[in-house]
Amino acid sequence: NKNLSNDKKQSVFEYDLVKDKRYTVDKLQFHVPITINFKSDGNENINPLVNDYIKKSDDLHVIGIDRGERHLLYLTVIDMKGNIKKQFSLNEIVNEYKGNIYRTNYHDLLNKREKGRDEERKAWKTIETIKELKEGYLSQVIHKITELMVEYNAIIVLEDLNLGFMRGRQKVEKSVYQKFEKMLIDKLNYFADKKKGQNELGGVLKAYQLANKFESFQKMGKQSGFLFYTQAWNTSKIDPVTGFVNLFDTRYENVAKSKAFFEKFDSIRFNSDKNWFEFSFDYNDFTAKAEGTKTKWTICTYGKRIESYRNPDKNLQWDGKDINLTEEFKFFFEKYGIDINSELQSEIVKQDKKEFFEGLLHLLRLTLQLRNSKTGTDIDYMQSPVADENGAFYNSDECGESLPENADANGAYNIARKGLMIIDKIKKSEDLKKIDLKISNKEWLIFAQNKPYLKD
Repeated sequence: NKNLSNDKKQSVFEYDLVKDKRYTVDKLQFHVPITINFKSDGNENINPLVNDYIKKSDDLHVIGIDRGERHLLYLTVIDMKGNIKKQFSLNEIVNEYKGNIYRTNYHDLLNKREKGRDEERKAWKTIETIKELKEGYLSQVIHKITELMVEYNAIIVLEDLNLGFMRGRQKVEKSVYQKFEKMLIDKLNYFADKKKGQNELGGVLKAYQLANKFESFQKMGKQSGFLFYTQAWNTSKIDPVTGFVNLFDTRYENVAKSKAFFEKFDSIRFNSDKNWFEFSFDYNDFTAKAEGTKTKWTICTYGKRIESYRNPDKNLQWDGKDINLTEEFKFFFEKYGIDINSELQSEIVKQDKKEFFEGLLHLLRLTLQLRNSKTGTDIDYMQSPVADENGAFYNSDECGESLPENADANGAYNIARKGLMIIDKIKKSEDLKKIDLKISNKEWLIFAQNKPYLKD
C-alpha cells in the first residue's frame, strides 16, 4: 500500500490483477454533452446576488485559507465576532468509509515523491510522475472545503495570487495553487452533495451555484461569487491579539546611522521587577508606514526566540538555537561594560564601535521576530514582544484553541479576519455592483489593532 499510514502494508487478492485492464476489454463509449441550467435566467455574474445576500444576512462565517510554510494549506473558520470555530492543517486528509477512519498524510507523500524524483534525475532513471498525486490531494482538499462552506454558511477568502506568491519555501508552488483555485471555482460553480436526494436543495438537480463560471484569473478580480481574494500583507507576521507588526529596518549600515536610530526611541530601560528590557517608541519617528494607525508601542525581551544560522558541524546547513533574550541582552551589555540599571539609551549612543551596534541590532531583530521555526523539526511558534491590555504576551504554543495555534494558523486566521472587513464593506455599500474590495495596509492595521467587530 502506498499510503504509509495504512495498517496493511500489502494486500492479497483472490483474483488476477491485470495492468491497464481497460485496454484488454472491448468497450463502446457513448458521450453525451450536457448543458447544466439550460433554462436558467442567464445570470452569468452572480456577484450582485451574492453581495445582496451577504448584506442582508447576519448568520455568516468566514473560511480563511493560507498556503503555509510548514503546511500545504491551512484552514481557519471564524464567526462574525472573530471567534475561531475550527482551525486545522490540510497536510493530512481524514476520510471515513464503512465505519473505518483512513488518514492520508499528503505532506509526507509529496515530500517522499519529490525526493525520489530528484534521486531518479541524478541517477538517469525513469522519473515517477507527481502530477496525479497532487491532483488527488487537491480534489480531497476541495471536498473538505466545500463541505465546511455549506455547513457554516461561509464565504471563502484566499490570498491574492498577484501579491502573495513571491514568497519562498512553500510546499505548494504557484502553479499548483492556481490549479487548486481553478478546481475550487469549478466545484463551487455547480456544487452538488452526493449524500442528498437529487431533488433536495443541494442535490444533483438542485445544486448550489456559489461561484461564477471560470474564464481567467485576470477577468475574475477580487470576487467570484462567495469566493474572495485579499492582500496577504502582514497576515502571518502580526500579533493576532494586539495587532503589532514589525515596521523597523534593523539592518546595520554605519555607526552614525545606528546611533541616530537608537536616539529616536522614547526610552530604553531594564525593568527589574519584570526582569526584561523595554524599548518604548513612536513609529512616526522611524517610518511613515504606520501613519494613521497605532504608533506608540513598548516591546519587551519576553520569552525565547530561535536564531537561525549556518551550522559548521552540519556542513553549513541551516540550523536553529534557542535564545533567552533577556539573558543575552544582559551578557551583551556586561561585555561592553554597561550597567543595565543605568540610563541605557544614553550609554548606547556613547558607543562608537561597529561590533557593538551590529550586535545590538541583531538582538533587537530577534526581539521583533514573531515567527520562530527550527529547521528539520516540528518546532514552529509565534511569540509576541508586546503585552496586551492584561499584561499577557501572545504565544501560539500556550494560547489554546481560541487563538491561532501556530504561525501558518495565524496566516489563515488573519486572512479570515480580512474577510470580516470585506463583509463590512459589502454591508455598508449602496451600489452592490460596484464595491471596492481592496484593503489597504493602513485599513488592515487599524482593524487588527482596534477589533471593531468586538465592539458592535
